[in-house]
Amino acid sequence: MKITSALIVTSAMLIACLSISIKAQEAISEKPQSKESLLKEPVSKEAVSKEPLLKESQYSTNVVIDGLSFPKSIEVLPSGVILVTQRDGQLAIINESNAQYRVKVNLPGLYTKGQGGWLDVIPADDFDTSSTLLLSYSKGTDSENKLVVVSGQFSSAFGVTNIQPVFEINTVRDTPVHYGAKLLSLGNEEYLLTSGDGFDYREQAQVVSSHLGKVLGFTITGEPLANAPFPESPYVYTLGHRNPQGLVITSSGEILLNEHGPDGGDEINRITRGDNYGWPVVTLGVDYSGAQISPFNHYEGMVNPLLDWTPSIAPSSMAIYNDDGFTALKNTAIVTALKTKRVYAVPLKNLRDGSIVKGAKLLLDKIDTRLRDVAIDKNGDILLLTDGEKGKVIRISPVN
Repeated sequence: MKITSALIVTSAMLIACLSISIKAQEAISEKPQSKESLLKEPVSKEAVSKEPLLKESQYSTNVVIDGLSFPKSIEVLPSGVILVTQRDGQLAIINESNAQYRVKVNLPGLYTKGQGGWLDVIPADDFDTSSTLLLSYSKGTDSENKLVVVSGQFSSAFGVTNIQPVFEINTVRDTPVHYGAKLLSLGNEEYLLTSGDGFDYREQAQVVSSHLGKVLGFTITGEPLANAPFPESPYVYTLGHRNPQGLVITSSGEILLNEHGPDGGDEINRITRGDNYGWPVVTLGVDYSGAQISPFNHYEGMVNPLLDWTPSIAPSSMAIYNDDGFTALKNTAIVTALKTKRVYAVPLKNLRDGSIVKGAKLLLDKIDTRLRDVAIDKNGDILLLTDGEKGKVIRISPVN
């Protein structure tokens, strides 16, 4: 049955008309698949190794910086300088000598309620010559707010100045949650931005004209990427996302995204231009009330996740590890979690075959706090950013 305009999904809690592009959707599966048949490597409490991959004798920990108020992201610049953004627009700077600076960055219209605030920062492709950073944050008011991207010039003395608009999503909301907001460079001054569904707007994830529940593509000048998969909505790169907070690219050019499901159904997905990742038509989770969100575990034309976490871990970020410091972590995705307060290593050995070997492994058990973000420094150390009003950066270093 070919679908050209709309799909009606009925469940106990959801009756919605979802506008679905013919490019992303072609047919309905008359018999939904079971969770067991959906994934090659489903992850459950039993599937995640109970023994940590790294023994305590193999690593040391030390606090790089503390006293961070609701930190949101950590980034290591090419020089080795570490940046940590905070919800209220504060920037913490740690240089290679471990000297610390804290500066306030003037972000026009910054909205800091709930999960909003200054959410991510990355260096622009020409950072080495221009010192340009890209920043994502929530802008607006309680009744109307949205995700925006700006550029600015970085210096250790002044933080980020000369703020200039680059891109803003086209859809406002009145909720302070589910922003996504993760930035990724594709090279050649092309970038991706994850955009969450705003929680109360889950159906928007399937509406191509809306920027909620999407991965969006843009250039450094704010133009859509060439060869847009949806010409009628040229900034949309992929659709069908809930709250995607981890976005990375592997050395072979594979784009991976992790995102929060509802109660269960957290995912890692391989991102391909023009694909539909299903939310809320397809989910392996249920509503927080326990009610069913959708009757479908699979839907033809929508992409199954590479990996699923049910029960939820609340994956908050991801980084690719390919350094020599921890040889056991070569070619893995390091995933942090808020709910389980753990760090996981996801082997990527068979990624090109469409599966992830042996699911996820517990990386270490010495850390037991909500984790917001992760980065790898130029020495191969793992930097963990903790969550909350007393956040800190913890360095995980190999012990030889």
